[in-house]
Amino acid sequence: MPEFHPERDHLIVKPIGEPTDQDAETRRGEVMAVGPGRSLESGKPHPVDVKVGEKVLFTGFSGAEIEVDGETYIEIPEHEILAVSAE
Repeated sequence: MPEFHPERDHLIVKPIGEPTDQDAETRRGEVMAVGPGRSLESGKPHPVDVKVGEKVLFTGFSGAEIEVDGETYIEIPEHEILAVSAE
């Protein structure tokens, strides 16, 4: 797997399964890399709540697809994550 270093509160997610027409609504993926977080207006850092290895749900239209070595990843800002899976 390539080494990713996302900026701010962005995540790199590897989609789980192949997309289907039903995936236009929501998709699942595994978090592969997490940015350091964003700065609040006060200047204090706000770290990302999602951790590497967690499974997440996100909309099918979220983020930007990235292809590296034949593998597809999606770069997503943290606020576009709908839920963290309990699995």
